[in-house]
Amino acid sequence: MHHVLANTIDGLLGAKEIDDLRDVLEAATHDLGFKYYAIGHHVNLIGPPVDALGLSNYPASWADEALSERYFLHDPIHRASIHTATGFRWSEAGDLIHLFPRDKEILAAARPHGLGDGYTVPVHVPGEYRGTCSFGAPTLDHIIATALPIATTIGAYAFEAGRRILRRTHPGQNRPVPPLTERQRDALVLVARGKGDPEIGQQLGIARSTAHEHVENVRRAYGNPQRTFLIARALFDGQITFGEIFRS
Repeated sequence: MHHVLANTIDGLLGAKEIDDLRDVLEAATHDLGFKYYAIGHHVNLIGPPVDALGLSNYPASWADEALSERYFLHDPIHRASIHTATGFRWSEAGDLIHLFPRDKEILAAARPHGLGDGYTVPVHVPGEYRGTCSFGAPTLDHIIATALPIATTIGAYAFEAGRRILRRTHPGQNRPVPPLTERQRDALVLVARGKGDPEIGQQLGIARSTAHEHVENVRRAYGNPQRTFLIARALFDGQITFGEIFRS
């Protein structure tokens, strides 16, 4: 397994094109004992954006069914991936989230296509769509224990390789995060807490007009959205965190 890891990481670090990434993932999937892989951002798969990563060798029959039934809109594995910082088996998804009948239906529908169980590595970079790298098989009974943590490392490196390739092939899609001053960030956190300009000024020890100007400068940096959308955008970009908003 350590030999597999070393060879795979070398291949991922040297990947220049999507075909290179595909070849490395195909080999790693086989060497780890899985049969299938899927790596990509969580986006609408019907007309995905050009800056989204998406690569898979899942059976065509499953891809067709998942698209026609729009399973990707309610994928329980994608939803579970938000609640963990490391890889997890699909059979463990119910430990991370509540599985609704629709979730169980989707997991059951995948089994006849050879996707009875799998292992998913969550990947999230602020300012981008959430993503995962998954490895699947009819069953994981034959997978040796050390393969799973190694799959976690390979999944993370594979996703970064895909991001690197996309940044080079679609440079115009790389949207920079607006730089903010410390005071602007402080004001933005207070906006996210539901504070108006007078309260922001009071808590920061500045005039109301200065507080208003800080907030307006942040809005201008983001293209003048309303404050509600500004908060969502700043959270998505990683400018502020939920912890800062809810911290007393």
